[in-house]
Amino acid sequence: MRATMLRRSLREHPGPTVAGLVGLLAAAWLIRYALRGDQHTLGLLAGAWVLGWIVLPLLLGGGRGRVRPAHLRLEPIGGIPAAVGLLAASAIGIGPAVSLVALAALPVHAARYGAVAVLVTAGGAVLLWLLGLIGSAIALEVVGHAGGPAGALLTGVFTGTAMGVAGSLWAVFPWVSVLLVAAPEEVVRAMAYVPSAWPLSAVTGPTGQGARLTATLVGIVALCAAAYIMLVRRVIATGVPFRPRRTTALPLVRRGGDELAARRGTTAASPAEDGQAQRGWRAWVPAATRAVVGRELRAWTRHPLRLQYLAFAVVYGALLAGLPLLSDVDLLLPWAGPLAVLGVAAMSAGLVGLDGTALWLPLTTPGGERAEVRGRALAWLVLVTPIGVLLAVAGVILAPDVDPLAALSTLPALLGAGASVPVWVSLLRVRPVADPRHPTAADNPTDIVSVLVATAAGLLATAPVLALVIWGPSEVAPLLPLVGLLGGAAAWWGGVWLADERLARRGTTVLAAAGQRSRPPETVLPLTWDLQWCRENTSTAWALGLLTVGWIPVIPQGLMPLAFGIDSGWIVAGHLSGSAHTAMGLAMVGLGVAMLLTGLVLWDRRPQPGGS
Repeated sequence: MRATMLRRSLREHPGPTVAGLVGLLAAAWLIRYALRGDQHTLGLLAGAWVLGWIVLPLLLGGGRGRVRPAHLRLEPIGGIPAAVGLLAASAIGIGPAVSLVALAALPVHAARYGAVAVLVTAGGAVLLWLLGLIGSAIALEVVGHAGGPAGALLTGVFTGTAMGVAGSLWAVFPWVSVLLVAAPEEVVRAMAYVPSAWPLSAVTGPTGQGARLTATLVGIVALCAAAYIMLVRRVIATGVPFRPRRTTALPLVRRGGDELAARRGTTAASPAEDGQAQRGWRAWVPAATRAVVGRELRAWTRHPLRLQYLAFAVVYGALLAGLPLLSDVDLLLPWAGPLAVLGVAAMSAGLVGLDGTALWLPLTTPGGERAEVRGRALAWLVLVTPIGVLLAVAGVILAPDVDPLAALSTLPALLGAGASVPVWVSLLRVRPVADPRHPTAADNPTDIVSVLVATAAGLLATAPVLALVIWGPSEVAPLLPLVGLLGGAAAWWGGVWLADERLARRGTTVLAAAGQRSRPPETVLPLTWDLQWCRENTSTAWALGLLTVGWIPVIPQGLMPLAFGIDSGWIVAGHLSGSAHTAMGLAMVGLGVAMLLTGLVLWDRRPQPGGS
């Protein structure tokens, strides 16, 4: 069955073949590195390969052409034969074959120690291959059956890691080059606890260590196999890998007080007790707003795309601040919290498009528009504030020599802008998904304009703090937290007012846009240079160019020399001094902002297919 599915898949889709060729090239490089490379680095690369084999199918939909335990429910077969057959079927494919070739780098490296070392390391490589095979089967069955949130969370972590590494290449490349030459001492100590390093450590370590490490690796594989057998048995018997969550029905009641008590799980409360419950912070937040807050918090923890965006932004911001440590640069560590908050705000600039026609509820409720806007903003604030504070405090602890006042002062400004402005942006530019009830990773309710507007709002809210840090006298430093709070409060009220106006005056327009099952056709962008396309779509081509190049004057040529004093050879302001240095940096920021704004205008006015 699996072989037939594989043949049909290869005939219909060239993607697996292309991925297999790329994997073979990577495996060939790994084998070439094993000839003369460092033992501990090779073990680290082998472990990364096995981990990628387990995780990547969850992100790329690798379980679609897979024989699953649920397919065998009607067959007269036991748990152990079914598990063995499913693992054998899983071994038929491009991924397992390429992984086996890549893990052959371990015995290739051990060839310098003799024939016995090659045999022992080859056995360890086979155990690692089995570990990856069984781990991938367990992950696909458990996470794939979880209904999407777990897979979406992993997707967000993976994409955030990839973007964080890509954004910090200047810090990663020197560390990678050192690692490829010889692993640092701390890496060598850590690799003693990583199973992918044990096959080589078994032949290079002291006498008796090889048998102990091999036996431990065999035990880990056996435990994973036993877990998979129990999982298969469970699926064959019940159809699901885990017992579904039980729900308790509430008793039917007639009186309002008894109904409220039944929902709370207590007896009916007296009016005095209800009055006491409404005191405190609840008295400041209307009941309708609290209901929207609860709904939004549940949506953030259950909706796959929201989880994916949240994980992406948090990981991306943390890595942008933390990866420079690889080059002994801890200047950005206190900024981990502000960067993560800014990322979550940018990724929240299109969430109304995920709700579909559910937006009719606040439109048909008296005062519902006001409660909807404030509930969304408060829920975002409740969710993101602890994340930003924890990351900022962690950065301060890890970098005690860096002054954290500027970073901590910008945090409330970013929180205020990030809570309210994305609500307005998502109401202003609604991009509906095809099916709000069954969202997929292909559904993207945000666009570049929405992201940039939400990001610009956060930067505008922090502008007073950054201006005082750069050009203000040292005597105003104690006032920076107050300035940040005022900037966040102003951004909060401004965003809430704009969102209130939009939903109250254009609510039916927003509802109609959110209820569309299909989006208007977008301009198709070529993947290669096409001069004829540029002539026919001049405004779109200029918009793409300005939005791509406009960041260079703003960040490297402007903010880096002004805020961080970085003046390398290609930075224009670095060749000047005094007031000319500051003027050139400000001019570069102004030039970049003008380029980005022009690009946004041109992109918004680009011609649409069909003559619209």
